[in-house]
Amino acid sequence: MRTALLACLVVLAACAAPADPSPPDPEVGPAPTPIVPPTGPRDETSREADRLEASETLTSCAGAPGSLYALAPMRLGQTAPFPLCKLAKRVLFIVNVASQCGSTGQYTPMQALHDRYAKQGFAVLGFPSKTFAQELDTDADVSEFCTTQYKITFPMFTIGNVNAPDEQPVYSWLKSQPGQSADIGWNFEKFLIARDGTIAARFLTATEPDAPEVVAAIEAELAKP
Repeated sequence: MRTALLACLVVLAACAAPADPSPPDPEVGPAPTPIVPPTGPRDETSREADRLEASETLTSCAGAPGSLYALAPMRLGQTAPFPLCKLAKRVLFIVNVASQCGSTGQYTPMQALHDRYAKQGFAVLGFPSKTFAQELDTDADVSEFCTTQYKITFPMFTIGNVNAPDEQPVYSWLKSQPGQSADIGWNFEKFLIARDGTIAARFLTATEPDAPEVVAAIEAELAKP
């Protein structure tokens, strides 16, 4: 009797024991960890940076011969030219910049303008220049300076001269336009480009990027179709 009872208990224990878990299939591997998208709103500057980056990855574009959009200067830290036709229909603010100039602090309002109006189709373009012997030695130096000192996010281009005899093509084009033949007088001279690719205004170094007349001119151009 006792032997039969013990045998029954052994059977019951075996039935109640959990089965050993199956080892993972080596062909499949463990289940992937789900990716949780970030939460919270993204600021407009971040969204505009995404839009500008998307425009830069377009496969191709072509500006009309003789237009600003036919030019393709080199971006800082890049190995291929950047066709300005990718910025067509935007209002542009082209500035020759320098890292060791008394006006270098204008980077701050330049970035503020870019942030403020980017969602309306506006972009600041910075062109470092050694024409007045106040720029750093290399593109890498300029890039580090701008990002660490001023948190610049608007497009910056490779170092180049802004006056003859070896001025870069963008500045040759700017000074070839009606009424714009005067040489660049100093760092941080500013050209406002309308959506149709023509020069809407030119401001000298002493005029701050956020001066009332500059802001009014930018807003007037942005209001145009």
